[in-house]
Order: sequence, then structure tokens, then C-alpha cells
Amino acid sequence: MQLLGDNFDDSRSHVRNEILVPFINETILTLDSMADLKASSDLLTYHDALDTFVFKGFAVCLVTRKLGTVEGKIVMNHDLSTALTIGNRVRAKMLGTQENAKILNTEVSDALAEFANTAIGLAVRHLSVTRKFSFGTPAYITTQADSQMFLEGVKQIFTVPVDLAIGGRFYFSYLLHG
Repeated sequence: MQLLGDNFDDSRSHVRNEILVPFINETILTLDSMADLKASSDLLTYHDALDTFVFKGFAVCLVTRKLGTVEGKIVMNHDLSTALTIGNRVRAKMLGTQENAKILNTEVSDALAEFANTAIGLAVRHLSVTRKFSFGTPAYITTQADSQMFLEGVKQIFTVPVDLAIGGRFYFSYLLHG
């Protein structure tokens, strides 16, 4: 299990290190504890364009505020196959069964929400104390039309990938407002 530190040397390290890294680290730990899934994130070997945002199929959006104004949105963005992998594994571990749903049904969505709420809650607790941010309630997005709200008011996008050891990747993006 690889957690991120504060050694990025690109000009965007502040946003990544101070805002995204706590979410990524808590998500990696939560994947391990809730779904027996190993994950890592390493920007030093990541070569895809980092500053693009495309809705993948299942996302969790969290509005961040600082001093009462919207600072940005944190988005955990999954393609459907990765969402199904995580949802099935969380559900299997919670119930002690073998889960293999092929569609994003209510049960898988509920398991994903439980996973996201846990990871986000741990990161939010850390950031609320150390960075004086406040956060809205997570919104779960499953359609392209609903994802359009992500980009409203956004000036810059910072993205960090998280790779699952069994294959699959999802992304944390910080959509910075003004």
C-alpha cells in the first residue's frame, strides 16, 4: 500500500498535497479495510494529461468552502467497471458473501456510498481541523447530464489517479473555483 507524501515538485503541489492527498490516502486505507483492495497513487510515473475532467460513469462530488465561499469541488470519479469492482468487494466483505453484480444496482450503489462516506469522512475530519475548510454533503452522480454541475464556476482542474492492484483506475480531481 503506497501513501502519498509532500514531495511533488510541480507547480500544483500545494493543491495536490494540501487538499487531494488526504482524500487519496484515506481512500487507499479505506479500500484496504473495507474491500480488501490494494491501491496506490504515484504522480511521478503518471504520464496522461492531468488537468482534464471527463465524467466516467459514477462519481462522488463534495463542495469545499473556505471562509464561507465556494473554494472548489472534490470529485472521486470512477468508470463503471471500477465502481462495480469496489462496490462488489465492499458488499462482499460487509455481508460475508461472494458478490458479482454486473450493473450498478441499488445494492452496489449503497456499498459504494458506504465506502465513499467512510473515506471522505476521514479526510474531511483531517482537513477541517488542519486547513479550516468546510464541506458539503457528498452528491452521488450516475449520469452524464447530472455531471455538468461539476464544471460550473471552475477555473482550474487538478487530477490525481488512484490505481487498484487488481486492475482499474479512478481519479480524484479538485475543481478550483476563482
